[in-house]
Amino acid sequence: MIPTILKYAFSAVFALASIPAIRKTKYCAAALLELAAIFAIMDLLLLPLGRAAWVLSGLVMLLFNAQLLVLCFGGSYTTLVMLTNLDSWQDLLGKMGQYIAAILAVLVFTALPISPSGIGPVGDLVILCVSFFLQLLLMMACGPACFPLYGLFDLIATVVENRRMTRQVKDAKTNLTGRFFREDVPGFRTKPASLPENPNIVLIFTEGLSTHMITDKRGIMPNTARFMESSLSFSRYYNHTYATYCALIGQLYSGYQLNNYDANSLVSLQSILKDRGYDTVMINTEPKNKLFRDYLGRLGFDRVLGNDVADLHGEAHSLSDGQAYDLLYQTIEAQAAEGKPFLTAIYTFGSHISFDSPQGEAKFGDGKDTTLNKMHNVDVQFGAFMKKLEESSFADNTLVVFTGDHCAYGDLFYRKAFPAYTRVNTDVDEMPLVFWHKGVRPEKIDAVGRNTLDMVPTLLDYLDLSAPNYFLGSSLFGSAEANANPFDTCFYDATYTRSTEKGNIRPLTDTEEKRLKKNLQRYFIAKAQKPLVPENKD
Repeated sequence: MIPTILKYAFSAVFALASIPAIRKTKYCAAALLELAAIFAIMDLLLLPLGRAAWVLSGLVMLLFNAQLLVLCFGGSYTTLVMLTNLDSWQDLLGKMGQYIAAILAVLVFTALPISPSGIGPVGDLVILCVSFFLQLLLMMACGPACFPLYGLFDLIATVVENRRMTRQVKDAKTNLTGRFFREDVPGFRTKPASLPENPNIVLIFTEGLSTHMITDKRGIMPNTARFMESSLSFSRYYNHTYATYCALIGQLYSGYQLNNYDANSLVSLQSILKDRGYDTVMINTEPKNKLFRDYLGRLGFDRVLGNDVADLHGEAHSLSDGQAYDLLYQTIEAQAAEGKPFLTAIYTFGSHISFDSPQGEAKFGDGKDTTLNKMHNVDVQFGAFMKKLEESSFADNTLVVFTGDHCAYGDLFYRKAFPAYTRVNTDVDEMPLVFWHKGVRPEKIDAVGRNTLDMVPTLLDYLDLSAPNYFLGSSLFGSAEANANPFDTCFYDATYTRSTEKGNIRPLTDTEEKRLKKNLQRYFIAKAQKPLVPENKD
């Protein structure tokens, strides 16, 4: 009997641990009610099934406990985004010891045998009926998403939907690119007089960055905060997707991704600037990650630099943020000497979930919180880069665009680092978008809930550049009230659809979701096809 008590008590404690981990008691209540039902069902099956009931209970409890483990560490039950990013498992190395310890505990307690409780069939049926009744009430009040085993059915449904859409994209015969064709990038803002013709552009994507990290009153990122206050920046600006593979290409092409490694055959920021004589470069901070290296190679830049860096100081065999910003400065210094305008983009990797700032680079305060450390280190390295850039001979001819690939992920360590900040969703949050150049007039523009699909159209508008395109986003300099764009207030990834309209994160209505997915399916088909300029878009 003792192994049975330990088996279920472990899961009950795990469920209770979700309360401080995610600060939502409904998930704990749902898990405890499901656990009671599992206990009663397995107790009823022990006499007729014998050892088979033990095996069955082990399988069910493994799924149940795995969901709770993911909830406590990841802030939600298992999602398709998590599964599709498992091929980058090495990015979790920073906390791998804690993950492995939790997994081993789950396996040990899940494998414990069960024996009859002595409650009897009547008692089991009472527990089962009461549990199901309370589950029904909780489901009516809070929805089914807080139940661990329901989360698995929801995950299966998401996988089926993703595969259906992937198959339809693959089998499509009709060219749909004309539906998304735009003759130009509408202009709403005149290029500042302090910016020369064809300025150099430095585009910085910071891994997992939310605006509140910059403005936090503890002064975690003071250099970035001063930079944002002295530049043109946007507030209530949200990520359109999650995670990195979908986010980088999504911003550069102003379009959504169905799957991580899907190519985009349409127009991008780099292709437009390349046509205007720009040298386009992407810097890779993960040279040992073949998947990411190949991914960057398909984005259409003239060159990808950093692939041959051997002395790597960052976690998961990467460039630390200090190394990344040093390489960025060396690259643009060499490009400036050649006299040709350039677009140089970089994705800094050091602030990835599970990481700490590396040895020899900056720590925050007493250095005990790894999340605060890595974000402070981002700030220190960025501040040092900007100081060198501002003092350089090519600063007068350079525009810096600072943003993130996506918002910070709301995992356990993030929530411990920012206990006072409330997240509505683990994947969606307000992000920074900042334009800086010599002579820039400090200004903050309210994006009113629009998203990162708008980054490229906004940048091109700011530079008075236009070109035929297939962008789903539009310029943030245009009026939000007049913005009829059906995409740039909609978040979409393999797991969630959300509206960020007017800065409020909420689920889409059934009608909104149906319309979005219909348009997304058309776009996914179009971006895999050879672009055609339509004679008539209707």
